Amino acid sequence: MKRFLIYSVLILVVLAMLYVFMPHGILMFDDITPQLYLESKPTITIFNRWIIIVPSSTIIVYLLGIQILVLGYLLLRQHKTLWGISFLFWGVGTLLAGTSYQGFGYELKCSGQPVCEFTSWFELAYLFVTAISIAVMALAFAEDFTKGPLKSYLKRYAKGLLVVYTILLLMGSIFEIYFLISYELFTIFFMPLFVFFFVLNIRQFRVQKDERNKRFIILWILFLIVNVLYYAYYLPGFTETLYTNTGIWFSANDVLHVGLIGWFLYIQFRLAPYLGEYHLD
Repeated sequence: MKRFLIYSVLILVVLAMLYVFMPHGILMFDDITPQLYLESKPTITIFNRWIIIVPSSTIIVYLLGIQILVLGYLLLRQHKTLWGISFLFWGVGTLLAGTSYQGFGYELKCSGQPVCEFTSWFELAYLFVTAISIAVMALAFAEDFTKGPLKSYLKRYAKGLLVVYTILLLMGSIFEIYFLISYELFTIFFMPLFVFFFVLNIRQFRVQKDERNKRFIILWILFLIVNVLYYAYYLPGFTETLYTNTGIWFSANDVLHVGLIGWFLYIQFRLAPYLGEYHLD
């Protein structure tokens, strides 16, 4: 309980600092005005007051966030504590991201501004909370698939990675440094962990020929496919082309989120029985 309280206080302190030191000076690329921002996306107005951007995308990402939270809760009830905590943070991060990248993006970054701001507290909080999720996932993976010095190394590496990333994120927010608060830096920090998971599962499966490693290998392949589909849709600009020609909004983020819904369904129905029952130490 004492460790839980300490971790909770530290998380709240970081979230508060990200709020106090919001980098308002970093603006959207090409100095996009609120009017141009609204013209580039479908919107609806609720209660004659708040503008919601890309409503269909907002529904998809909120459904994904709720799905992940439910999965995290179910795993906690099954005493798969580390995995449950990881997915609870991932779910919260998804809802935070959906609130700003979709949903209330205009209200948070553009409303009342001459030029739209690059980010919001919700997006910074999303990066931080999701970083916690992946670090805890690494702890769970270490318990399930490693032992001895490798387990100790992976757990120290995951914790150290989270600490360093958090410091850089705070520095980016305080000193208004774009790269330090970007998704690109987040990817550079945490994607290698997924590569490590994939490689280790392959190596263990070659020796053990077991179902657990096999299902995890499928998990990482599916994760790779989802991300490849995202970039295959994003780089050619299909989102803008589809919206301009048909008025239908289906973005690269929608491709990602729909893919992740399937990915988490795989975890819930095919992988959950193989997740270990371990607690955060």
